[in-house]
Amino acid sequence: MGDRGSLRRRSDGTFGWNLAKNERDVLTHVAKDFRALLTAETPSSDPSLQRLFPPARTDDPIEELEYERKVGDGLLAAKLEQLTILERCVGSRVLTEEDVLACMRAVNDLRLVLGTRLDVREDSDPSEFAGDPERRSTFELYAYLSWLLESLIDAMSGSGP
Repeated sequence: MGDRGSLRRRSDGTFGWNLAKNERDVLTHVAKDFRALLTAETPSSDPSLQRLFPPARTDDPIEELEYERKVGDGLLAAKLEQLTILERCVGSRVLTEEDVLACMRAVNDLRLVLGTRLDVREDSDPSEFAGDPERRSTFELYAYLSWLLESLIDAMSGSGP
């Protein structure tokens, strides 16, 4: 991981973003996989998406599917646009404030899906995932995305180093 200073507000109001090559590679790969998930699945077919697309009516499956069709399309379009911005920004050295906000939303969505799949809790510890290499690597990705989100928030709020 890069240092927390990988994103810094510049005097002109833009942000300088200095991602290491391995970070760019990981984020590019994860964004591609997440795009495939978002376009292939729905909260009905993949429960890990329910945090991103909260159900309107859990007591009426027909009404819920109708809601997914109406509202879900707009939400999905927004999430795919944020992902597109993240993918573009991964290769950029200078971001606008709008870029940073879209990246924050995309990274948070990724974290929510991974956290749901892993059943991460506030008090989760890396040792819980040590016995399963796939879950361990997913938790490591979750931890990296948590760190990245925090550094994006810090840069936006001006509380970064």
